[in-house]
Amino acid sequence: MHPSYKKRYIDIEMILQDNAMESFEPGTFSNLVSVESLCLKGNGLSELPEGDVFGDMTNLQYIYFDEFRQCSLALHVRQCEPKGDGISSVEHLLDSIVLRICVWVMGLLACAGNILVLVGRYVVKEPNRVHSFYIKNLSLSDLLMGVYLFIIAFYDASFRGTYIRHETSWRRSWQCSFCGFLSTLSSEASVLTLTTITLDRYCSIVHPLTLKERTFRAAAGVMATIWTFAALLALLPVVGLAYYGDNFYGSNGMCLPLHIHDPYAKAWEHSAAIFIGLNLVAFMFIAYAYIRMIIAIQESRMSLRSTQEKQDRILVKRFAFIVGTDFLCWMPVIIIKVVALSGVGIDRTLYAWLAVFVLPVNSALNPILYTLATKIFKQQVVKMVFNMSRWPVSQPRTGTDSNPSNSYVMLYRGRFQTAQMSTRTASLWSHRTRRLSMDQRGVYGIAQSAPPPCTCPPTCEI
Repeated sequence: MHPSYKKRYIDIEMILQDNAMESFEPGTFSNLVSVESLCLKGNGLSELPEGDVFGDMTNLQYIYFDEFRQCSLALHVRQCEPKGDGISSVEHLLDSIVLRICVWVMGLLACAGNILVLVGRYVVKEPNRVHSFYIKNLSLSDLLMGVYLFIIAFYDASFRGTYIRHETSWRRSWQCSFCGFLSTLSSEASVLTLTTITLDRYCSIVHPLTLKERTFRAAAGVMATIWTFAALLALLPVVGLAYYGDNFYGSNGMCLPLHIHDPYAKAWEHSAAIFIGLNLVAFMFIAYAYIRMIIAIQESRMSLRSTQEKQDRILVKRFAFIVGTDFLCWMPVIIIKVVALSGVGIDRTLYAWLAVFVLPVNSALNPILYTLATKIFKQQVVKMVFNMSRWPVSQPRTGTDSNPSNSYVMLYRGRFQTAQMSTRTASLWSHRTRRLSMDQRGVYGIAQSAPPPCTCPPTCEI
């Protein structure tokens, strides 16, 4: 007797477990009206008719399958197992209440943050058009992830309590395919754009004197290539190629092509090439580039005054945070995908957390890391607020002043600092002005013969 049948009083039970039945015709069990329990586990059922196939078995109370989605074949029974796959259940597209909350929260953060970046960078005047163009494209790709999460959250609410009745039609629908396309396009466009931004910063900081002038036209060509390649990766599974089958994105309720529970499903090589190959190479380059930038900054500190050390520490922390968030977003997926391909079973609930929380992390944090927390953006926003509010801003004076503690708001390397200027501090102002000028000249080497320090050239917009 099947373990699940214990303590149940069943008159007639039928166990057809491990009989290699891959499919059966409608009406196969129509005459078995007296059967109360039916076990069909271990048969690898794949091609099944739609509808309440077991509806003629009027006394059937308990039925057992390998996958919960097969419960749609017996909607009238009292109990059908399994009840879910870690993401969805018989009742809900997102089974856990925590997942339902997280999908709305992550979608809101991704959409709100990236819309703010897009609007802000169009409103605020940017000194570096090329870098700003890259950031706008990054925000657009991350915004698509927020849209994807909102679509999933909407359909979860629509199917609430009756998901099993819509499960098959949902996974095979164009809406699910669109969600899969959107999530893949967003993640890969974001990965490739982050790699481009990292390369841009790497050249600006590590090789500032050998960097050729970047043109907006060249940047547009790079981004056009990235979007085309990402769109091609996302679109191939839905154009009808036999290699991908009929339901590449519909392997789960969230329409993600991770294929963790069935790692060798149809077109598994495509999924592995994206989530293991491309993403791993991108992360390794980003990690190397930022480590190399940190080393360059540390080496340049020997020729800088001690007052520059605080800014260097801030840059190092920001670089470490960028690499850390990329690691948290990409490496869990890469590791779990490799483990699944090696034949190790993966907990079903882990799939849901990867889809709802881990994958969208970068989409929610990138607006902060690359725009909202940068010095230049904060500088421009504060200046705009000053202009709108018409606050009076005094200019520093080099002459004497009867008041020994006049306050001035000074803009220095993208940070607002308040300093107390007295009658004896004119030389200090001149010293800081000369130092700023040296930093600006040092990036391009206009007035210097030796390579200058390269902590934060204006081309990197850190």
